[in-house]
This record gives sequence, structure tokens and C-alpha cells, in this order.
Amino acid sequence: MNTHKGMTRRRFVGMTAGGLGLLTQASLNIQALDFIPNDNLPAGSYLLRNKAGIAVSIDSKAGKYIVTFKGKSWFGTGIVSVLSDSRWYRSIDTAYPEVEAFKQQGRLVFKDAETGSASDSIGTFDFVDLTWSLPGTNADLTTSFRLYRDQPVLTFVQKYPNGFPHYASGNWIVPSVTFPQFVMERSCRRDLYSWISGGMWEHRRSYGPASSSLGTVDLLLLTDEENETVILSPFANYLTATQQSLPLASNTETNPTKAFISCGIEGLVEELPAGFEHQHIMVVGQGVNRTFKAWGDTLLARAGKLRPSKYTGDTLKYPTYWDDYGSYYRQHNFKEEGFKSYEDIVLGIAEDARKNGLRIGAYQVQDLDQLRNGEGLFEPRQDLFPHGLKWLREKLGVPLEAYFAWLPPNGPYRKKYEFYKTPAGVVPEYSMGDVFHTEQFWKDTAEKLVSWGTTLMQHDFLSTYEGNSAMMSGVDKMDGYFRNMTKALQEKGINMQYCMALPRNIMQSTENPIILSLQGSLDHHVPTAEAQSTYRAVAIGNYPDEDLFAWKQLMFASAFYGAVGLWPSRDNIQTMADPNAYEDTLLANLLGGEIQLGHKIGECNFDLLKKTYRDGDCLILKPDRPIAPLDRCYREKGLVGYTHSEHNGRNWFYVFSLPRAGYLPSFRVSDLGTTGKWAVYNHESHTVTARDADSPIELSEDAKCEYLILAPIFDNGMTVIGDVSKFVTMAEMRIASVESSGDSLRVGVISNQNHSPIITGYSAVWPKSVQGKDESLAAVTSVDQLQKARSGWFWDYQTRLWHVKVDFKGATAFETRSFQLSL
Repeated sequence: MNTHKGMTRRRFVGMTAGGLGLLTQASLNIQALDFIPNDNLPAGSYLLRNKAGIAVSIDSKAGKYIVTFKGKSWFGTGIVSVLSDSRWYRSIDTAYPEVEAFKQQGRLVFKDAETGSASDSIGTFDFVDLTWSLPGTNADLTTSFRLYRDQPVLTFVQKYPNGFPHYASGNWIVPSVTFPQFVMERSCRRDLYSWISGGMWEHRRSYGPASSSLGTVDLLLLTDEENETVILSPFANYLTATQQSLPLASNTETNPTKAFISCGIEGLVEELPAGFEHQHIMVVGQGVNRTFKAWGDTLLARAGKLRPSKYTGDTLKYPTYWDDYGSYYRQHNFKEEGFKSYEDIVLGIAEDARKNGLRIGAYQVQDLDQLRNGEGLFEPRQDLFPHGLKWLREKLGVPLEAYFAWLPPNGPYRKKYEFYKTPAGVVPEYSMGDVFHTEQFWKDTAEKLVSWGTTLMQHDFLSTYEGNSAMMSGVDKMDGYFRNMTKALQEKGINMQYCMALPRNIMQSTENPIILSLQGSLDHHVPTAEAQSTYRAVAIGNYPDEDLFAWKQLMFASAFYGAVGLWPSRDNIQTMADPNAYEDTLLANLLGGEIQLGHKIGECNFDLLKKTYRDGDCLILKPDRPIAPLDRCYREKGLVGYTHSEHNGRNWFYVFSLPRAGYLPSFRVSDLGTTGKWAVYNHESHTVTARDADSPIELSEDAKCEYLILAPIFDNGMTVIGDVSKFVTMAEMRIASVESSGDSLRVGVISNQNHSPIITGYSAVWPKSVQGKDESLAAVTSVDQLQKARSGWFWDYQTRLWHVKVDFKGATAFETRSFQLSL
């Protein structure tokens, strides 16, 4: 990925086309919180409610609605607004001050209401459909509320039976048909904490309702002091959807806290076809991470996509080599003394890795500066790769990863393929150039990638799309682009990764079956490895310490990415040159995406890398989901993340604290949503303490980082912590099974004859014996002796840690061998 100063940002504060005043819940004249039966409601009023605690109260005559969760209104009063011929039409009578660009508002005409029940891929829902007509036109609009009975989900559906021929408002952040639209002020709820995703660059947190965070809010998350959580986001047409939290537009308004949330299709789309539908979704739950998962599950269910495996393809199975911005050779112009060309350097990197027992799963050697992109060609530079990429792939013996970005205009592909012409500007920084979107272009491109030996293609500069007047002018332009791309790549067995992705791209990934991962952070630069001192201004602007900034951004973003099944990466890591290499490598491992190396030949800390992968085949040992912040961090601004490995329905947790990026003094195991007794293992000091779930676990403010493994203590007082020579100690590709019964604990271990790992655990008392498959294992007197022995066990009476080594002699392939501890 290439990051440049002045790149399109997500905040458009104060840009607005129309304003709303404050509507209170009392003004609805319906008792939203009393849950009175529908047959007792006043004429024209409707009430939906479900098991999750969502209720929707609708007054069709007044043109208003209130959405509550567990009896509280989270967004304020709702209305419907339509912009036509520079005039706002509202579902209500209230006249709002308007900016000078628009005429005085009119009133939508309520025509009809329909209620009923139906089912879809999410489940069974009850609905209320309200039909409105726009005065002076034949355009009818249907506004629908769908409340799912057994899911914590409410969807807002805007239907266009006759289409909307002159839809564009002229401003992409101003939808011409706004539903839902909520009116609120900051004083209406003082117990809410807001979080808004700006993708890989920016995550904004604030205290108060959604109006506290102005600007684009493609994914809006609110949580309160009881950890109740609500998420509002688009639920269809992700690449043309918009959500905005904007202040009231008025020259005379004296209350600066008034704002509204406006949802719909962005305002550059020229027309909407007949039968078009758009949706936004509200998902509720107890706890941020649980609600995130429910939200992501719902988006995936709608698209019919399964969460991709963390081991899909060699790019996710093994460490990769990555040479984009910030990597050593990219910053040194792909040159190294003693090597004729860059292809020779790549072969040198591969040879260095092989000598040190490291299997590199794939090489990304087609970044922007290695391609003939400036000529409008998706081809490698001959001076860097004189023998071609196919030759290099064959020499390496492993796949390549490809890179794709927008092509400048007037290139040679214009003669062969249809394209969208976009506004002028520096490509790919500020313009998308010529967008080649046809099925034929992508079929030919996929053929080219296959000939190079490519297994994955990263698409960069996705953010350049935002606000692009040409590409955002059609509701299906970018969707068609991605559909043709995905189909062509999928037919050739090529997967995808996104880069410089915005929230709309993350949500759209649920409709892309071949996207596995994404670059989750800004380009990672290492000061001591830079050829020039100007990198900081280019890469990170005014941030004084890029790692601290990136760590916090990335961990919060990871919760968003993981919710929809994406596996994020840290970006390239230089394990010797970087003083933060330990933290970056550990974080990359816990994210679950690619571990991307970018070091100089001879400057790789292979011992550090070994903590991430399995000896014998270099398979990365991964957690079950990407790391995400503790729920408390959304309110308390700390940076403590966690993820887990599951065995037999029980979780082992990995907790990572980065106090310099956000200090949290302590946490409890109950913060992770569980109970019981736990062994808390410090990965650096190799010590363990037993804690109840409600006992505080103190965290150091002075430590650069802290990494803890939390293991459930069984009724017999024992537990297994795993292979503590690795970061992810209980990964299922190392620990196959854990079973506890009576006074014994049985553990299945995966390895081969090249390595017999030592497995560590906790026991409150000295085990009497350890039994292997066919024999009792011999007790030894220290861990050092155990490391030298073919098999055996040791219990340290001071730390109460046990250590067991099973002999894997004769295991030519990876297999499971078990041992049993007995008290």
C-alpha cells in the first residue's frame, strides 16, 4: 500500500444540505415504552417488538417513529425526508430552517400502511410498510420496518416501486431520500459512548449520543454504562450507501448540539431504477464484541457467505515476504550491493530463509513501483525482473502475490476494453483514472496472473473511490466492477486482499466470496532502516510515534474486520531493525492474517518468528478470531485486546496489553464474558497465578507490553496452558484436544519426528504420574533436562507448572499423540 499526505479523508464536518429540529419522544403521542397491544393503539399507530428488547413505535399520521432497545431511545425521533427539485419534503409538518441551497420544505403525503410477517435468510420478521407519495409527481415510496422475532435485528427498507429518475442531490454525503433519519441532541443521553469506524486511518470515540461524532458514520456503534450495545450500518448497496451525523443547518439556530443521522443512497447517484430497494440495519446486544459478531453474522447470512478459514491458501498458512512502502528494499529502490537486479535479491531472501528453516509461503513482488503502472500497463518492470515473473515464481518454488491499483488515463488498454473515465487528478492518489470494469478485461487479467504464478491479488487505493463523481454516479458501477473481477479471479483459483479499504469496502466484502484478508494498518516504516528521513511526513503525518498510533487504530479496526470474517495484517515487519518488532510480530500473529516480512537479507530475527509458527512445516499457529479490544476499552480508552482458542466448548484466552498506546490498570476474566477459576500465565516471566473470574488482574503501566494466557482450571485443579514457546499456545494445530475427568487430564499434541514440543500446564498439587500412549513417562528434575530428553515430565513445586514432552519418533507426517496426567 502507498500512503500519501492529503489522501481523501472520512470527515466532512459541517457539510449539510438540510436541517432538522429536535423532536422529543413525548411528541409522538404514542406510548412506545408501555408495549400496549396493537389492537389498542390509536388509528394509524403501529407497534413492533421482539425477544431481544427492540421496539418500534410508529405514528403514520404524524409521520414519526421511535426505536427503543430495552426501553431506551438510542437515536432520537425518526422521520422520512425526500429531496426533489431542490425542495425537501418531510413526513412531518414541522418546518425546519434550510440552508440557502434549498427551498422551503413540503409534506410527504401518507397513502397507505400494510402489516404482516415474512421470512428471509435472517429469519422470520414482522413488518410495517408505509407508502408515501411525493406531491406533484407519480413517484410512490414505501418505507418499511422489519423486526426479526428471534434475532436482535431491525432493518429499515426503502423501496422505490417506480424508481427515482432525478435522484442526485449534487453532494455525495446528502442522500435525496433519507430513511432512517433520526433527530437528536447530545443532552438526550449522557450515558452513551460512540465509536465510528473510519477504516484503517481513523477511529473516533466520544462520550454522548451519535451527534457527538459528526461526519461520515458508515458504521456507528453506541454502548452504555451497562455495556448494552447498538450498531447502525448500511445493509445493502454498500458501495453507494451513506450514513451521516451532521449538525442542524441553520443561520439562526442557537442550540449547537442539535444534529441528525441521515441514512440512504449517496447523493451523486443520478437515478434509481424501478423496483430498487435499499436497507440499513440496527443490531443490539450485551457487549460490544458479542454485538459486533451478531452484526457480522447477519451481513454474512444475507449474502450467503461463510467466514473464510484462517488457513485458506499459502498466504495465510505461512509467513510471507512483502515489499510495499516501508519495507527495506522498497525504501532502498530495490537495490542491494552484490546483486544485479531485484529478482536476484528476492532469490537471496528465499535462500536466507531456507538456511534458517523458514518456509515463506508467498512473495508479494508486484507493488506499484515495480509495475509499469505509470504507462497504464499492468505489467512488471523489466529492469527489476529481467527474466519475468513466471521464471521467478518457478525459481522460488512458491506462489506470488499480485498488486493492483487504478491505472492512469489514456493508456493502451483503452483500445481493447470499455472503461469508465473519471475526473482528472494524480492517479492513484486522487483519481481513479480509467476504470476497466468489463468481464473481458478481468478474464484477461486473471489469465495474466495465473501465468505469473499468482495465488492472491491485493487491490489497493480503494479509498480513492470516495466522492468520485463518475464512479459514484451509478448505483451499480462499482458493484459491477467487483462482480466481474471476483468472477474472473475465482474461476482461476485466485483469492483477494483489500488495501486502503473504507468501511463500505469492509461491508461489501461480505458479498465477495474470494476476499480473505486485508492490510489493516498504515504502511509500516522503520526509522533505522529508512534511506530517507522524509518518510514520517509521508506515512504518518504529525503522529509522534507511528507504532503507538497504528497499534490502537489496528486493534479497534480488527474488531470491525473480524466481525465480517476478514483476517487483517499488520503490514511489513522488520524483525531486527525495528525496536518494536516483538510487539508488531505478536500483534500480527494475534490478528490472524498474513505475517508480512519486509527485512533486509541477513537481518531477520528467526528466533522471534519461530514464536509464530509450528516447527517442522512453519504453519502459523493462530487464534480462532482476530484480536479485538476488551469492551471496556471503548469507554475507558485503554488498549487491551483479547482473542481465544476453543477446545471442547471451552475457551483459552490470549490477552495483550499495550499501555503506552492506552493504559487500562486492570481487568477481570469476567470482562471476557465467562466465569470460573483461571490460571493466568505471564508469557514473558513464565509465572502463573490462579484467579477467580471476578478477581482483578493488575496490569503494568510501565511495561512496554504485557502478554497473558488465561487457561480455565478444571474441577480437579489442573489445566493445560499449551506450547509456551509459541505466542498462540493452544492453537488447534498444536493442541488437538483437552479432556478432564476425575483426577486426570488428557491432552492431545500435534507434531512430527522433527520436533517434540514441551507442553506446559498448571496443577495445584504434584501429579502422581504421566502416561503416554504405551508407557509411563519418566519424571526429570528440571525443564533443562526435559529439553534434552526424548520424553518425560517435570512439575515445579514453586511455580506449580507442569511440563510434559511426548516422543514423536517415527512420526514422518504430523500426527496427534496424547498424554494423561493423574493426581
